[in-house]
Amino acid sequence: MKWGVQVVKPSTYNNGSTSVLVQFSSGRYLFNCGEGTQRLSFENKTRLSKLTSVFLTRVDWESMGGLPGMLLTLADAGTRDLVIHGGHNLTHAMAATRHFILRSDMGVGVRELRDGDAGAEYADENVRVQPVHIYPDGYTASAAELGPDESAAAATRRELLARAFGVCREPQAGRKRREPVPQGVKKGYYGQECREAAIAGTLQRLEQRGDEAAKKRVRGGSRGRGSTELLPATAPTPGVVCYVVTGPEVPGKFDPQAARALGLKPGPHYARLVKGESVVTADGTEIRPEQCVGPVRPSSRVVIVDCPTPAYVASVVESPQLAALLDGGAEAGPRLALVVHALGPGVAQDARYRAWAARFPAHVQHVVSAPEFVADNNPFQRHLRIHTALSAVDPRTYVTPQAAGSAELQPRAFIDGARVVAASSLLGFDIEPQPRLDESLVVPLLTPAEMRAKMQLDGAEPEPAAAGDEGELAVCAIGTGSSVPSIYRNVSGNVVSVRGYGGMVLDCGEATVSLLRRFLGHPQRNPHSARIGQSYDEFVRTLRLLYISHMHADHHLGAVQLLHDWSRLAADTARLTVLAPARFWAWLEDYAGVQDVGLGRLDFVDCGDLRGGSAGAAGAAGAHVARLKAGLGLAEVQTCSVVHCPWAYGVSLTHASGWKLVYSGDTRPCASLVALGRAGGTAPTIVLHEATLPDELHADAVAKRHSTVSEAVAMALGMRAENLLLTHFSQRCMVLPRWSAANIEAVSVSRYGAVASSGSSSAREDSGDEAELALPADSQAPQSVRAALERELCEAASDTDTGAARGVLGSLKVAAAFDMSVYAASDIDRYRRNIPRLKRAMFDELKRYIDEEGEEDGDSDAMPAKGPVPKAAKGKKSGKQTA
Repeated sequence: MKWGVQVVKPSTYNNGSTSVLVQFSSGRYLFNCGEGTQRLSFENKTRLSKLTSVFLTRVDWESMGGLPGMLLTLADAGTRDLVIHGGHNLTHAMAATRHFILRSDMGVGVRELRDGDAGAEYADENVRVQPVHIYPDGYTASAAELGPDESAAAATRRELLARAFGVCREPQAGRKRREPVPQGVKKGYYGQECREAAIAGTLQRLEQRGDEAAKKRVRGGSRGRGSTELLPATAPTPGVVCYVVTGPEVPGKFDPQAARALGLKPGPHYARLVKGESVVTADGTEIRPEQCVGPVRPSSRVVIVDCPTPAYVASVVESPQLAALLDGGAEAGPRLALVVHALGPGVAQDARYRAWAARFPAHVQHVVSAPEFVADNNPFQRHLRIHTALSAVDPRTYVTPQAAGSAELQPRAFIDGARVVAASSLLGFDIEPQPRLDESLVVPLLTPAEMRAKMQLDGAEPEPAAAGDEGELAVCAIGTGSSVPSIYRNVSGNVVSVRGYGGMVLDCGEATVSLLRRFLGHPQRNPHSARIGQSYDEFVRTLRLLYISHMHADHHLGAVQLLHDWSRLAADTARLTVLAPARFWAWLEDYAGVQDVGLGRLDFVDCGDLRGGSAGAAGAAGAHVARLKAGLGLAEVQTCSVVHCPWAYGVSLTHASGWKLVYSGDTRPCASLVALGRAGGTAPTIVLHEATLPDELHADAVAKRHSTVSEAVAMALGMRAENLLLTHFSQRCMVLPRWSAANIEAVSVSRYGAVASSGSSSAREDSGDEAELALPADSQAPQSVRAALERELCEAASDTDTGAARGVLGSLKVAAAFDMSVYAASDIDRYRRNIPRLKRAMFDELKRYIDEEGEEDGDSDAMPAKGPVPKAAKGKKSGKQTA
């Protein structure tokens, strides 16, 4: 039997948790799933489809922040019966995700490995996992944390968890797991005909029903639209679980020569002897297994130690369960092979911990995953490669991210002379058939400067950027992809810094915080990101607004870490406004029982309360909005309902200095968003609008309630906007977006008619039917990825660049956002001039990708009309709540 351990994600200053995968041919066991784990598995081709169980060392967002998004992806790929293990409050944390996850056919089980519970150990045909509980200095576990929990509150949590994920049939030794069941193609979220009028009517009825049925009281007086039953109260605890993983015994090796000498011929008798059964020869002689099968080899052990701060060191070194392993295992029992040290800052240099680690036998391999020993470089090297190429075209827009270059300390500083290596993604250790460190898959992580040199780009490394006009509105696109993260684009996240006032975050998908730290610099400022002129910590301290457009996971899973950092960094008297659907606040209230997110200092305002503008906000919500406007220098804040899912909103922010920003969130073209852009008689300075799909996939856009590129352009024209920044691109579409004059002019919405025409509200009334977009005759014809790229490179970015139809845009300037880039009006104007070079950079990168990965198989659901699809994104559905 072959099995081993692989590091998925090491601990760095940027990304704290360590993720480790224990692998067998019949199952995989993931230890910790922090934010970005799923995207990194795509980058490194780490297969998570056969996950058997997930074990968490801590019930906090640092260790489990990537789990909800990964569960959505696995569920939509057909994974069934996944068990999650962890400490106290795990069931509460998972049940809280019911506010945005509904996968009742998946079957997710939760097992709290509680201190003092003799039945907390996990075992199946591959492994036996024993929990070891540790605590910080001076902490004594409460009665609620000890022993099995059979309380009524626990039963309520389990019931609510089952509503979201269904009932898990936990795998047991000797019983096969259910095979994945791929999901069917979704024609529409509610199964109805996908027409604009039908969708809008359904959403309106759902919102009205939610308003009438609201029972949850939201702090600040806003009603809880679409609320659900409350979870029983709980409180955060600092307990940590380390794990001892014991593999199976290794059967003795069969000796065919000895069997033949005893008169046996090859056949069924051989198999029975290997199984440990005696056999009888034709002459009646009994042959026992030990006569021709070698002795059983004892199983091997792996220890995963999570010590987040020096305050936990005493509990680790004094643990009797861990002390019993210091001799490496008795000769007749399991033999310790590997210790993974997942350590927070300062622990690896603590004399007590180092002395304890040095006591393990010399044969034991140590892997140290600690910020001081792991270089904090960008693990997404393909994104860095294309970003570096784009930065060579326009360094002011495509900001060079921060990178460390090398680690602060070398492994010998941890345990001198021992078998110790610093953790890195894809570092492996084979346990069976022979213990062996495997570094063959580890890829050196290049810094931006090293990547630039490797790519032989013209010119020197970009100089640190100079600060621009302090009064100019600039939108920082941190994540520009949709649904699931990919190797090139992360999910939605946008940042605006209002100089002299503070910052805003508009949607905050998973791993937004990690990317923002590289973009702004952490802990020091990134000199290339002078448009904001703050480090990550400085930006978070002055954060004034967190806006969440709707409750799909790809728009808010990074918010918990952001709020946790804000509660830790901001002054005790600071207030932060959270403008979001009421269900988001219900999620925060539930999750706050697990981890501090500064709930008591947050001013919540329901997006629905600002649909008529800030003047319509009454009571506490009115006071919160007034404080927000004063804190950011805003003259107006207004929202509108959009056509995507229940409680989905667009937002308009108008500053006293004159600029106006409109953010669409996710939506089909709709009159309410056009009206929002025109409100107050001020044209939007920048419209940040989703453009999920190319025009060729218009039918998909209707079914999934997203906008095509040309539809997004038409919406900006309808608002009479000065600039349009396109974002939220499907991970299937890797080339620069194209728009068409004919398709733009075909877009119409109720009340405004053809929104891209004169912009007059007297234009014809729309029937509510979808306009047919004009597609190229060969747009649906099968073609190879390479042929599609060749065609794309030869085409204009849009037919508005060809001369005849150029006037359709008028004065509107359009740009397509890419991750970790910044766009003011001057940058958007410069984008068009740079299109040929940007297309060449994108084209060259995609050619490299094809050379590395080969042609795709032409999956009709995943393959766009033009452009390749990263393999990580193929077969992955939206990862969004659909009910």
